[in-house]
Amino acid sequence: MANCPNRLTELSVLKCRQCSFEEANCVNACRQGAFYEIAEGIIGVDEEACNGCGECIKACKEKAIQLVNGKAAKCDLCAKNSFMIACLRECGKEAISLIKTVKEVKEIEGMLGFRIKNLKEGEIKKILKKREEFEVIENRGNERIYVLKDFPELTKQEAKLLREVMEEFQQNEFEKGIKKEIYFTLMDYCERNLIELEEEQEEYLLGLLESMIYSFGPLTSILRNDEIEEISVIGLGEMKPVRIFDRSFGWMKTNLYYCSETTVKDLVNKMARGIGRRLTLQTPKLNAVLPDGSRINAMIPPVSFSGPTLTIRKFKKKPFTPIELIENKTFSLELMAFIWMALQTDTSVLVVGNTGSGKTSSLNALFCFIPKEERIVVVEETPEIILPQKHLIKLSIAENLGIGMQELITDTLRMRPDRVIVGEIRSREEVGAFIDTLLAGQGKGSYATFHAQSAKEAIVRLEKLGVMEIDLGSIDLVLVQKRWNQINKGKGASKEMRRIVEVSEVNGGEEGIKLRELYSFNHKRNKLQQKNESEKVLEKIKNCFRMNEKEVRKELSKRKKQLKKFGREKLELKELFERMNGEGDD
Repeated sequence: MANCPNRLTELSVLKCRQCSFEEANCVNACRQGAFYEIAEGIIGVDEEACNGCGECIKACKEKAIQLVNGKAAKCDLCAKNSFMIACLRECGKEAISLIKTVKEVKEIEGMLGFRIKNLKEGEIKKILKKREEFEVIENRGNERIYVLKDFPELTKQEAKLLREVMEEFQQNEFEKGIKKEIYFTLMDYCERNLIELEEEQEEYLLGLLESMIYSFGPLTSILRNDEIEEISVIGLGEMKPVRIFDRSFGWMKTNLYYCSETTVKDLVNKMARGIGRRLTLQTPKLNAVLPDGSRINAMIPPVSFSGPTLTIRKFKKKPFTPIELIENKTFSLELMAFIWMALQTDTSVLVVGNTGSGKTSSLNALFCFIPKEERIVVVEETPEIILPQKHLIKLSIAENLGIGMQELITDTLRMRPDRVIVGEIRSREEVGAFIDTLLAGQGKGSYATFHAQSAKEAIVRLEKLGVMEIDLGSIDLVLVQKRWNQINKGKGASKEMRRIVEVSEVNGGEEGIKLRELYSFNHKRNKLQQKNESEKVLEKIKNCFRMNEKEVRKELSKRKKQLKKFGREKLELKELFERMNGEGDD
């Protein structure tokens, strides 16, 4: 109590039962009308009105009121400080805590549709990462949690204020994007309801209002974090918190959860507004793209019987460079030098792997090697390909208009491209259209991603999707990139790996398709190793560069040195692209 801002000294004042204002003995005993309701269930004393008669002290059975400098005082006075109560803050033994009743929590959940739950200090074992908007902590159960720090856990009164201000703002016709209108709406509401906000309280309430109106509420700061690759809502309630995938820490739960299907549905529809799609009972499944390129998948009952689900795969604003792929050991230096030369010929490449292995990221990076003046056509369902070339045409499917991947791939035949990239081929029709572009001899190469665990599996799956064996030889290289967990011996800790595990040439002939494995990942040594010399692609390189085999080896060695040099210089994508197009291609 030594730190009490109201100079209360006796621990007996902590016995206040929080009586309702109408029934409180202290209120009814005061003839001066000095007691008033600060917020619902919180009673304060007006020092100016109080004459220090002490009638309230006599009336209070709990002895929760005392005289301080001749005025009545009680612990509820701290309510005006947004519950930043000194005794709570200063107690080193965490002996005092402010706990919401189950009823209060349910009321907050009902008003907001979500809740950001504070962690108690005693729950935190150590802080693994600390930033202005979030912390990654490890709790007493050795579980990692992503803790949102933008906004504190709201009280029932704050939740009610937010909901009503939101409703008032939406009813008024304000010019879009004028944030000061939110401020005026909040201030007007507070004035009419005799509410005085602290500076800190006003700041976080305004911040939350702005994010809920102009952005995506409490998910906004998570979306801003470039280290997060995936965001997942897996249902409703405290037992199903929002989960995220962080590049350094893997999957973690957060201190945010949703508790209303309507809130999740409204959030998804807000995200999908730009493409004219909505999540409804008639269309309980939706795929869409956020303005920054992140892709979303959402489902509600009856499709998702465990509750509403939302998965957001984040779009990396700064695409990986070939140098970064070497540094994080996705590619080896030797393979990257070989690919650099191969892509300057008419080599067509299929990048395959499991979900989330980084196929598209790698394909993005490899286009640093393509000359800047070439004409490139990209066909995607979800815009993910970011290329440095200027002569670029990007096509995207429009399911609601009946324009699919197959039709767009076929259209590329009439566009005279130098290179064609297909974001991902999945169906029989899409695979057939992609093979058609290869057989048509489109420019200097075609490229696509495909789901398969090995080059052999990719070939088998393509055949099952209707590709004739004789046509498979139009693919030159298959790059296999996989994602898996690597567990450290003795420690039990796992690390997610993303690596090129196989590179194979596809050779066709009278005897059928043969795969020549050029590179293979050695799990014991944890590195990619060369297994065989190239034949098919090497011949293309020799013809394109007018070199013999010895000269090609010399050029590959030179390019390895250049890649090392670029790595030391820490070049950004644009500068690296210019340098790669100016060196090593004579």
